Amino acid sequence: MSAKKSLQLAAFGMLGAVVLSACTPPQLVDMSKPLKDGTFEGASNPDEQGAVGTVQITVKDGKITDTKYQTKTADGQVKDKEYGKTKGGEVGNQEYYERAQAVVHSYDQYSKKLTEVGDPTKVDVISGATVAHSQFLQAAVRAIYKSQGVKDDGAVDSIDVPSLKLDDEDY
Repeated sequence: MSAKKSLQLAAFGMLGAVVLSACTPPQLVDMSKPLKDGTFEGASNPDEQGAVGTVQITVKDGKITDTKYQTKTADGQVKDKEYGKTKGGEVGNQEYYERAQAVVHSYDQYSKKLTEVGDPTKVDVISGATVAHSQFLQAAVRAIYKSQGVKDDGAVDSIDVPSLKLDDEDY
């Protein structure tokens, strides 16, 4: 093979590596690092309305044995069975309330799946709860960092928290 051809192949290979690395998301958490036993909590970045998700993991014998996920509104109210109701506690818009409650229901599903699989990056998005998933992922990774004694290097901030437009299915 000629030197020119070798140089062209090497350049093409380097270009391919650059393109692939640009498409590969940063590794959020190294699950090969051991988890210390105890209870650890992480918080998400606030969404555009100021709500923050928190994930609490319990680790025993190096494995996640329990997970709790909740989200609080900007004014500190837990998103629970009342979420989506009017300030007077009434269901003002049935469709909105049902969608809000589907999101609240996703919290338990995300929690159970993390406890089952032990890796937040392997917890799939639930349709209609993508903001909740993004915040769950951010908070869960931060809780795991604490269990591993790993410093948050900002990689979690690369997880996009989608918009909360009311006409979207995902909020």
